[in-house]
Amino acid sequence: MNQQTKKKIFDNLDVLGAIIMIVALFLGAFYKDNGGVFGALQYPGYRLIFNSDYMLGTLVIVLPLIVLITNYVDALKKYDKLIKLVLPAITLIFVFVLKGQVADEIATDSGAALSFALGGWIYILGNLIGLAAGAAGFFGVNLEKKADELISKKK
Repeated sequence: MNQQTKKKIFDNLDVLGAIIMIVALFLGAFYKDNGGVFGALQYPGYRLIFNSDYMLGTLVIVLPLIVLITNYVDALKKYDKLIKLVLPAITLIFVFVLKGQVADEIATDSGAALSFALGGWIYILGNLIGLAAGAAGFFGVNLEKKADELISKKK
């Protein structure tokens, strides 16, 4: 991988994380139960967004969208570093709070425990990528330099 491509990837990790989060909401099941008495239930991520019972569900797509548009909206540029740190942290909390809310709704009858499905795990992965990039930007850590140092230590 050439230096310019690597720099571009590290400079846009927050955008990559936000895109992964948004796409993960539409990748099959977001939450699932372990089967319980009545068989496995699956809860797709898009139902979180378009369900009026879950205001937090709407925010799990809106907050990554705000991270995406921060680079292009002049009014948000002065808060860029703070937005890219705080919003992924908030969405990570929301994913677990929503898990509890959905569990109360769909898993109480079956006695099953709710866990993350593929979409949920991919969302968390994107969230952690965005959070790491946001924290690095906020605290002034050069991720590309740190990665190069780690790679050179292993050689």
